[in-house]
Amino acid sequence: MIAPAWAYSALHLAIVSTIVYLATLSAYVAAMLVISSRETVWRRRQRDVEDFDAVRESRYTIPVSIIAPAFNEEVTVVAAVQSLLGLTYPEVEVIVVDDGSTDGTLAALSAAFALEPRQVFFRIQLPAMPVRAIYRSRTRPNLTVVVKDNGGKADALNCGVNIARYRYLCCVDGDTVFARDALLKAMSLVVKDPARIVAAASLFGISLEPEQPRLTPNAGIRTNKHLLADFQHLDLLRSFVDYRMAWSRLGCMLCVSGAFGLWRRDVILEVGGFSSDFTCEDIEMTFRIHEKFLREGRPYRILSLPNMVAQTEGPRTIRSLVSQRARWQRVTLETIWHYRGMLGRRRYGAVGMIGVPYYVLFECLAPVFHVLAFGTLALAAALGVLSVPAYLTYLGMMMVGMALPTTIALALHDGGFRDYRIRDLARLLAMGPLDLVLYRPILIYASLRGTWEFLMRDKSWNKFERNVRRVAAAP
Repeated sequence: MIAPAWAYSALHLAIVSTIVYLATLSAYVAAMLVISSRETVWRRRQRDVEDFDAVRESRYTIPVSIIAPAFNEEVTVVAAVQSLLGLTYPEVEVIVVDDGSTDGTLAALSAAFALEPRQVFFRIQLPAMPVRAIYRSRTRPNLTVVVKDNGGKADALNCGVNIARYRYLCCVDGDTVFARDALLKAMSLVVKDPARIVAAASLFGISLEPEQPRLTPNAGIRTNKHLLADFQHLDLLRSFVDYRMAWSRLGCMLCVSGAFGLWRRDVILEVGGFSSDFTCEDIEMTFRIHEKFLREGRPYRILSLPNMVAQTEGPRTIRSLVSQRARWQRVTLETIWHYRGMLGRRRYGAVGMIGVPYYVLFECLAPVFHVLAFGTLALAAALGVLSVPAYLTYLGMMMVGMALPTTIALALHDGGFRDYRIRDLARLLAMGPLDLVLYRPILIYASLRGTWEFLMRDKSWNKFERNVRRVAAAP
């Protein structure tokens, strides 16, 4: 049977479209890799001459309020809070906001830190659900636990901002364990320019270990011996080292992640606090600050730092990973749609000309081209013009090409920090070519699902089940 001419024309158009899209993406990635390499080397040189002891011991070092929202985090919250209390920073307060948990989160915190109720005066500068009780630790005076009605993560963060006393806020997740020097290294850069630096983020990894991981040079960063978790870890490493470092240098860093984000408190108050109108709060807040400061012509900086500051828990099943990544896709679409006025406008500088176009082309429209690519493959097979050897050769080239950003990210990170063991580096490098066929299809399905949920106006969180963490013994 001879196919109609329009079928061949459609196939030709689809192939050309996908090739142009892929070529554009490859050119963008190549440019970001060059810029990121320069930024990473520059940050490494700064770190090598940095006097961290002076920052740690100075009475003029800017104090920080750490806000850790927690909702039903009974199995992880104690380990996370222990790591926050163990940070080597001169002056810090830790505020855990129990957002109406229905499990034993408060009981676990009370048993571990000897909590007692206190009367604490604070101004309600941001709207938040009512506070039920405030506790202070008898053993750790800088720990405050706030129990409030459930309102979601953004609402819990706003509550923490109301209670926080210090100029800079470090907003973290309640299931994340931090390196002892995480805050010190992040703030050592901030204290050099506190008038302009309004936010900063840094790299974090994925850990499924039941034991609290020790993020120290001697212990090293270990892989999980769990393929799905290690693919997530590699994905985050690529994202931060290959792209966010470049965006930081260009002035268009568009996502201060919720797992570890530094914010200037007066800026958060000025823009009205974190919004509960979006699925997640982190990317939207970053966009909002960019839009406001650029529109008003005010000098500011939002940075991404190269060092690994924390290990957070990731999904251990494909189903949980799809739910999480669908949520990420959904909030990206929500944010881009809300701030679409910045796209391609010179008044918004690199954000409008580089950052937002990236999200539109390679995040928002990616599901469209994924469907187009699979449809092209099916149509070519139906028309009898699919050459299996040629396709397999092309697939192999794509696998090698996908491995290149992975290799560069690992090389840049390891060259500066040497915190991976040799066998773990080898494992991650070997996983690079497999990303396209084992991990990427999961993300493609998740992006399609997230796009559908966005169209259906779904804003559910889809929280995955946590692993019990034991607090590591002191070294």
